[in-house]
Amino acid sequence: MARWTKTTAEQQHVARISTEMPIGGLVRIKLADGRSIEGVLRRMHGGNNAGQGGWQYYGECEIETEDRSRWVIDYLDIEAVASAWTEENVMKYEDLGLISVRR
Repeated sequence: MARWTKTTAEQQHVARISTEMPIGGLVRIKLADGRSIEGVLRRMHGGNNAGQGGWQYYGECEIETEDRSRWVIDYLDIEAVASAWTEENVMKYEDLGLISVRR
């Protein structure tokens, strides 16, 4: 499970990543350690502690890459996120059998 936020800055970071995360499709994530991961967004999950002992939040997503690896990524480890939806990527991920697009 993703880590709970400990500071206001972490809360703001989780909120920012949550709003920037594409709802579905193909995503490109830059991690805080400099690595980048691109793939199909399989799920997102986030929540809070209902204010018990002070508000805390968490968030995570699961990405399936072109080699079919699945990465569960804590929002606190994400530096930036963007849509990777391009015609070229759509064809690539369709050919790999990871997505199906209705036309």
